[in-house]
Amino acid sequence: MIDQFPNLTQFFSSYFHQDWPLEAETASDVVNNYRSSEPPESIEATSEELSKLLEMPIFEPDLETFILDELGCYYDPKSENQTVREWLESVQQSLTNLS
Repeated sequence: MIDQFPNLTQFFSSYFHQDWPLEAETASDVVNNYRSSEPPESIEATSEELSKLLEMPIFEPDLETFILDELGCYYDPKSENQTVREWLESVQQSLTNLS
């Protein structure tokens, strides 16, 4: 399934890597860093892949495993009292509001 999401893999593994807290104070800051440093077509492709992922019927534990383990994300939304789905939806919102 990871092959379906090359842009998400790049986003999570490159921006939410193991040391991301050294580069940003919050997860929202990381998303903003991504938006300000990547070309619009990459952001759009990532957003489209995230929409596709969120439309899939994946239970929360499986979604958590997929994002944290398979896509290389080192951010745990539970640290801010969010489910993985809630956090991904907020990331999606940030990626689509490109103003």
